[in-house]
Amino acid sequence: MMLAMTAPARPAAHRAAFAPAVRHKGAMMRGTMAMRAPRCALGSFAPLGDGRRRAGAVERVRGMGGRGAVRVASSSSSSGDDVVVIPGDYRIGGVLIGVAVLTGPLLHLWTQFLIHGVLGGFLAFQASRVRFRFTRTDLEVVFIEPGADDSAALNIGVDSSGDNKLQGGGENRWAYDSITNWEFWWPGFPCLVYFKETQTKSDGQPHFFPIIMDGKKLYEVMLERMPESVNAKPSPSEWSLDLALEQTSIGRQIKENLSDEQLKQVKDMTGFPGLDK
Repeated sequence: MMLAMTAPARPAAHRAAFAPAVRHKGAMMRGTMAMRAPRCALGSFAPLGDGRRRAGAVERVRGMGGRGAVRVASSSSSSGDDVVVIPGDYRIGGVLIGVAVLTGPLLHLWTQFLIHGVLGGFLAFQASRVRFRFTRTDLEVVFIEPGADDSAALNIGVDSSGDNKLQGGGENRWAYDSITNWEFWWPGFPCLVYFKETQTKSDGQPHFFPIIMDGKKLYEVMLERMPESVNAKPSPSEWSLDLALEQTSIGRQIKENLSDEQLKQVKDMTGFPGLDK
């Protein structure tokens, strides 16, 4: 004989009290799942200063060994279409901090340790917040919060970087058609960028910036958007340590003392070992 086992019937009052609790719990779970749903950082932006949202698709353009530049192609941007933000790069700051460690704790050269350490720390901090932004008509410098995604620089005004008192005054925005010359030290292993413009002063105002951003991507965008430089610029595909050494008399002297095998290695080195592909 088989015995049928049934669950004891629940009182009607208990079922009535239990049903709202189930519905409430389900709503909480759905709300929690909605809160946990991942958002695309590159696809959601805060409103612009005038309350409008930037319309367009955002993508990352991969550069040599670094994070890709953020690019937005827009059909309604008041500052111009196709805005490119160059991501930060910590190589120069990191190298200086490494030199500080070498000269201080290891060699006990504490003056050099202090100089390199302070400068390296400062440049590393600046690399975390300074962003070069290229619109269709202007080069702009903006500041983001350290550690923020590079896409945050798309909607920040140039007032975030303040008045450029050290390099002529005025806001950090320069029209391309005001730029009369620009240089890059050194293609292949960039450490400094320079340009001269007539917007700040009619007779020309020079500007110097350490390369605290993706140097190769910066170089590519400058070739694409800025006026032709006084001196011819090599293609990014030609970048190498050999090209960098050729830019200075000291570099050329170094090459004269290298063997044929070492010269071949110099020509084959196209970036920082372990950092660039």
